[in-house]
Formats: sequence, structure tokens, C-alpha cells
Amino acid sequence: MTDADRIRDARRARGLTQEGLSTRLAIAAGRAPTDGPGRNQVYRWEKGRRCPSSWRPHLEQVLGISLNGYRGQTAQLAGIHEIEIEEMPVDRRQFIGASAVAGVAISSPATAGGRRLGRSDVDRARARLADLRRLDDYSGGAAVYPLAIREIGALAGMASSGTYTQAVGQQLLTTLGELYQFTAWTAFDAGHGERARGLALAAANAANRAGDRTLGATALSELSYLTASSAHPGEGVAMARASLANARHAIPAVRVVLADRLAWACARTGDLEGAARAIGTAQEAHDRRDDASDDEPDTVYWINRDESMIMSGRVWSALGRHDRAAAVFEELTAPYDDTHAREMSLLHCWLADARVGTGEIDGAVASARRAAELAAQTASPRTDDMLRNTFSALQPHRGTPAVGELLDTWNG
Repeated sequence: MTDADRIRDARRARGLTQEGLSTRLAIAAGRAPTDGPGRNQVYRWEKGRRCPSSWRPHLEQVLGISLNGYRGQTAQLAGIHEIEIEEMPVDRRQFIGASAVAGVAISSPATAGGRRLGRSDVDRARARLADLRRLDDYSGGAAVYPLAIREIGALAGMASSGTYTQAVGQQLLTTLGELYQFTAWTAFDAGHGERARGLALAAANAANRAGDRTLGATALSELSYLTASSAHPGEGVAMARASLANARHAIPAVRVVLADRLAWACARTGDLEGAARAIGTAQEAHDRRDDASDDEPDTVYWINRDESMIMSGRVWSALGRHDRAAAVFEELTAPYDDTHAREMSLLHCWLADARVGTGEIDGAVASARRAAELAAQTASPRTDDMLRNTFSALQPHRGTPAVGELLDTWNG
């Protein structure tokens, strides 16, 4: 069960509406009854689209629940660079295909003498993955990557030694594909680009073997994003276009993600028209999402209009349209609180870069300084690299006192 489920179920068990819970939280925090987080924020918590952050202790008090999940663990950063996919404790003979990287045998139950697996085992694995996704929001990929690797080993080992029906086997394989996809993201954030691409490909293979076209499209899309973000972005466009074409009937939230990543791939190859069309496709999907009542998968819990705006700002910046990028970033109104240190640090880096491009050096310094403060609170080598790039962009302006002071403080 995820934190979102715990909040929703506990609220309902106490007969509270979402607005009523907001009122109770305000009182618990010593505020006026109308000064709670609001019904919309409670709704986002229960959908897993936002984390309670500063309201967490009051939620635990009012609802009488624990919201720790993976957040109660202490992530160990030491030794993460020695972790290899090949060292996972998995019997690869139980996997389908010559690569034996991304699937479990589902054509017939395994005969290794393990226990019988059912839907509850799948649900537990998915709940743990949901907790890992939220932990990544707070802690960064370098902290979460080792946990995700261990989870791959646990799930694949359980599936390779247990017995199950064809349906449960497909669900296990789909969950493993989602886990590979998430782990690819944490590997990327931890600075392991090649490993991340290998994991994303494994996710696509698992999705294809499980017959999950949506997961296959999002995994290919992630691979396109990782490729487009590398030193050789060319192949990213073809993969991004294919992922969007293969997801014509996907729910709007999924199409938003795919279109945003296509826009990024186009920008990285200098295709302004392609990027603009993809941004428009994402906006159209957002409009359809507003009117839809789809049960959205947890894989896209994080996507919203603010995220798409951030991507469009990055796209315009990559295309050299710094004035347009700065306008997009400055229009955003605190899409995250500072507990999401990585996202906010990256946002300030991108804004600083756009401001350097428009010659607004004082504003760039302010953004870069805030990015540096936030980067120190998260384990994200990708963010650290972005910050170094931002400082490099400011280097030609070192003669400006504010720039010189910033660079001396953070590089000295």
C-alpha cells in the first residue's frame, strides 16, 4: 500500500471529506480552520501526485497512520558505483530470451520449489515501487539506485523460483518492466548513462514479452530521452516518434509524457518545427486529460502542466531561444516545494542559463545561487553536472562582482 492509499483509506475510515481533512490539519497545525492545505491538495496527495512534505506529521497525528514507507530507510551512498546489473541474485535460466535480462518465465510455472505467487504478491511489489518513486523525489537517484537494484533482484528472484498462473506471470513481468524503467531513471540521475540505457531497453523488452503496449511505448520513450540527453542525440528522435506512434490509443497522461520527450529529442537535434509540434501535441493531450476519467497508472503520477512547461522551457533553451525559455520558466509559480530539492535545483539552473542567454546576469546569479543551495540537499550527480554547466556559462561574466563572488564561493 502506498502513502497515497494510506491517506485516502484513513480519511474515509474516519468519515472525513477531503475538505474536512484539510480543516482538521489546519487545527492540528495551530492555524485557523480555513488555513489548511485545501481540498485540492488533499486530492493530489491521495492520487500520489504530490507529497505532504510539511503536512506529514499532522497527517500522521490526525489520521493515526505512519507515512514512512521507504522514507524511513537510510540510503547508503558508499559503494554504489560498484553495483553491476550482472551481479543481481537472479537465476537467469528462468528468464525468457537469449539476453535473459528483462523477463520471467510465464509460459509455465517455475519448478524450483518456491511458493505459490498470487495477485497480492504483485500488489506488494507495485506498492514498494510506488514508494521508491516518491523517495526518488526527495533523495535523488544516487541514493535510490541501490535500493532499486535490490528490488529488481528480489522481484526477479521471487518470480524465477515461485509458481503462478499465466495471468500472474504476466503481471509480474509487467511489474518487472516498470521496475527496470524506474531503475533506468535513477541510474541516469546517478550519472550512469550507459547503464541507464541498458535498463530502459530491458524495460521495453519486458513490456513487449508481457504484451503491455503502453509500458513498451513509455520505456522506448525513456530510452529516447536518455539517448537525446547524451553526447550523441541523433537516434533519440526516431525512438521518440516511434513511441508516440505506438501509443495512439494510450490515455492522455501517457501521451503527454511521450510528446514532451519527443519535443526534447527534436530540440537536441535542432529541429525547431518538430519540437514546436510536439509541444502542441502535449498541450492537446493535457486538455483531453482534464476531461478524462481514466484510472492513470502510477508510472505517470508525476506528470502535470507544470512539468510540461518546464520541458518546453528546456526545449526553447536548447534551441537557443533563451528569451522564450526565460518567459516560460518565470511564468511558473512554485511547481514544487524545497523538499523536492533536485527538481527545484534543476529548475533554477535552467532559469539561470536562460537568463545568461538574455543578458540578465544579476537574475542568473540569483538563480544559480539558489540552485547550488538546493543541489547540496540531494544525491543527484546529474544535478551537480548541470550546476557546473551553469557556473561555466557564467564564467565569461566573472568581471561582474556578483558573478565573481558566486563563483569564488561555490567553486573555491
